[in-house]
This record gives sequence, C-alpha cells and structure tokens, in this order.
Amino acid sequence: MARAMRIEYPGAVYHITSRGNDRRDIFLDDADRRQFLELLGEVVRRFGWIVTAYTLMTNHFHLVIETPTPTLSRGMQWLNGSYAAWFNRQHKRWGHLLGDRFHAFLVEKESYYLELLRYVVLNPVRAKLVERPEQYAWSSYRATAGYEAAPEWLKVGEIATLFGEAENWRENYKTYVEEKLTSEERLFDKVERQIYLGSEEWVASMRKLVESKMRSDDHPSVQRNVGRPKMAKIIDAVARAFRTSARDIRESNGGAARMLAAWLGWYEGLHRLRSIAAALRLRSSGHVSDLVAEAERALHGDPELRRMADTAYAALG
Repeated sequence: MARAMRIEYPGAVYHITSRGNDRRDIFLDDADRRQFLELLGEVVRRFGWIVTAYTLMTNHFHLVIETPTPTLSRGMQWLNGSYAAWFNRQHKRWGHLLGDRFHAFLVEKESYYLELLRYVVLNPVRAKLVERPEQYAWSSYRATAGYEAAPEWLKVGEIATLFGEAENWRENYKTYVEEKLTSEERLFDKVERQIYLGSEEWVASMRKLVESKMRSDDHPSVQRNVGRPKMAKIIDAVARAFRTSARDIRESNGGAARMLAAWLGWYEGLHRLRSIAAALRLRSSGHVSDLVAEAERALHGDPELRRMADTAYAALG
C-alpha cells in the first residue's frame, strides 16, 4: 500500500501517533514520561505548535496539534529524535526506538475536532488501564478537566471556548467525555484515504490542495536531518571519547573508533551511507554498511565500547 502523503499548511490540525519500533515499549517509567513531556513543551516553543490533547501509552503516544506555520515534519523529527537519543542514553541501549514513520491524520476542526479530543484522552480507558480518564496521570485530561494545573504549553484555553460559558465549560467537557466512557468510539473508521478526517466537502478541498502541489518524497532528507549532528561533529565526539584525533579516525585502516563513528553517523546523524563514506574517507558505501552492522553486534557484547558510545553521545548532546 502506498504511503499517505504529508500535507502541511498554515493552521492545519492533526492527530499524531508514533509507536515503538516493532511495537516495543517507549516509556519504561515515569521519568521517561516526564522527559517526553518536557521535550514536547520545547517543541511548542521552538515550532509554535498549539497542543490541545495528548496521551502517553506504553509503546506509543497520541497528540492533537495545530500548526500555525507548516512545521509538522520538522517538529516531529526533532521531538522523536531528541527523545530517542535521551532514552537510549538513559537506559544504556542502542538502535532505533521509534518506528521510521509517525502517523498524521489531517482533521477538519469544524466537524470531528471535539470527537478527536475525547478519543485521545479515553485511550487508557479503552485499553483497560483505568476505569475513568481522571485516574490516568499521563494524559491531558486531568489538566483540561481541572483536576490539576496545566503545563504552560498545553493550550487549555483553546478547548474552553468550545464548551459553553466560562464558568461551567469544564463540567460540560467532562460530561462530553463521559458520554463515551462505556461505549466504543469508532472514530477512525471515518478516516478517508488513510489521512483525512472530515466532511466530504472538506476532504474534496484537501484533495485539491494536494493536487495543486508538486508531489515529493514523504519524508525528505532535508526535513529528517533538521537538528541532527553533522559527520564532522560526530567524528570529533568519537575522537574525544577515544582520546585520539579526527584525522587519525579518517586516515586509520579501521578500528573501533571508525566503526563507532559510522554507527553514530547512521543512527544519530541519519546520514546517507555515501555521506558517511565521504566523511570517513572510505571508498564504498558498502564498507559503511558493514561497519554499522559490526558496531551493532559489538555494542551488545563489549562494555568498553558501550562506555565510549555513551561518552560520544554526551558530547553530541
């Protein structure tokens, strides 16, 4: 099945989900969840997002966001990349944490927005983690409903205007959410063409928008690499960890330092094989692929190499 095309325009509203690689857990404890929310707040500041709802599950998360400027791909790349790097350092692990693609449904605010807000915060109830949404600490429901203070970056005011008079909007919100407390909400059965959640007229207008633009790759490298360390920085970080020079890494005939630089270039820098080969002065991309695979195996059995990787990670952070 072909991948749905990313659509970005000023004022777009999205439901975002991102899952662990091979559906593995991405939150192991509350410290992980707190760190993710801290990074989410930083995304709001950096990219100007409006976040109105979120839920952190065990192996995935949900976000409802509006982008006043078209920054979806850049912001998600920064968020997922920053969290994965922190998680790997925190838990002494290596390799991909999140799947290669996040999923983004484009939402018509005038039709399905309220249902989406409810759907997201009821995820823990549907998963039978809790009986009521206020019992779950890691969603936006408690802050929106007034059980606790909202973080500065969570735009509760955006929701307040949708639920009636100022003095009782929270009661109206809680009543609306509780309407689906004991029944299944099949909201995403209504998604059109893998990406659109809205009325027929709105979907038609979005299709015209897509067809008016030149089609490009779903996740261009220029967007994927925003905020990622350049190969020169990676090589310098590895050189410091090994107490050698960048020149020695580039001119050596191999060794652990060059192997680790290739691995970091691939997983942390998201560089293409040929770019890593050029930076390390290797003749072929195939050699880089071999180095990355060799590093992956070695990191699982060599505590000293893992220590070097941690030191290089810290320098890149």
